[in-house]
Amino acid sequence: MPRDAAVAPRRSHAERGTAREGTRERLVRAGIVAALERGWAASGVDTVLRSAGVPKGSFYHYFDSKDAFGEAVIDGYQAYFLHRLERCFGAGAQGRPIAVQLDDFLAVSAEGMARHGWRRGCLVGALGQELAGLHEGFRERLLASLTQWEQVLEAALLAARARGELPPATDCRRAARSFWAAWEGAVLRARLARDGAPLREVIEDFRRLVAID
Repeated sequence: MPRDAAVAPRRSHAERGTAREGTRERLVRAGIVAALERGWAASGVDTVLRSAGVPKGSFYHYFDSKDAFGEAVIDGYQAYFLHRLERCFGAGAQGRPIAVQLDDFLAVSAEGMARHGWRRGCLVGALGQELAGLHEGFRERLLASLTQWEQVLEAALLAARARGELPPATDCRRAARSFWAAWEGAVLRARLARDGAPLREVIEDFRRLVAID
């Protein structure tokens, strides 16, 4: 065998950085799934490492602590969920009536929960109940996530009001806040019932609240 044949090619700095980021993203995704299905307290580091296929002992190469990992998990989920909201309520959806936008959000949300056997709900809602009183950094991130969701929906409602789809006096900011408060309760009930009816009902109730035809 030629001498060079047994020597693996050296990866560039950029390639090593890409591999590192890929492993980190894999850990974050595994952390999201674990927290969704088992809760944060029951999601040990060893469980996440096994799920991600990352060698034991590598965790602290990517995260300084489990708290730092938890913050990355919340940020990862927020990026994913904001992408969903952008598809349903963002600029690309503004040509559709608000009723259709809400139906689109309902469809993708119910399909996602059903695909995973109703074991996964909303990470922000779940962690908010489990951790808001335990870790200040988590609490701030979770509250900021809800505020961003409200802003996205408020913008969609304002655009709908401008198009004449909502009464002129509609308080879009308050309506958006009310929606997410009700939606989080509906997600919990859908998990318990293993059925999408609570999600459909909260959309129907919201449409009546803001007088959407």
